[in-house]
Amino acid sequence: MLDILLPKKITFLIDSNLNNVSFVGVAVRGICNYLSISEKDTYYLELCVVEAVNNAIKHAYDSEAGHTVEINVICSNNDMAFEISDNGKRMPVYRPCSFDFDADDLCVIPECGMGLYIIDSVMDEVTYRSDCDKNTLTMRKYFHYKN
Repeated sequence: MLDILLPKKITFLIDSNLNNVSFVGVAVRGICNYLSISEKDTYYLELCVVEAVNNAIKHAYDSEAGHTVEINVICSNNDMAFEISDNGKRMPVYRPCSFDFDADDLCVIPECGMGLYIIDSVMDEVTYRSDCDKNTLTMRKYFHYKN
């Protein structure tokens, strides 16, 4: 790990346009690379953040541009936390699905709901809260730095 003072927090604000989501992925990848996080962990962190931001845009804002999605990245000595916030429709209950399907049969693979399943499978802690019209999904991953 680089010798930097932690914890650090970086905040990104994007418009709720799905075309902006790739920029968030690039930013997460850059931060992970700067912190010398393994390629595998970097891939999974980027995937989870992109899924969460996509969900905020698609479900909280019904894919309507012109709203704000806030992404906070909080780095400490042994973990990273990501807070994805919106002011749209709240999620009724945070409940990732467990999937029971034949992965070899492409016709039965679910078309939606996979994002929360991936997030819950990859991250070590996931919480969701809705306060004063602000919805926040917080994801935390404990990891090991490259030597």
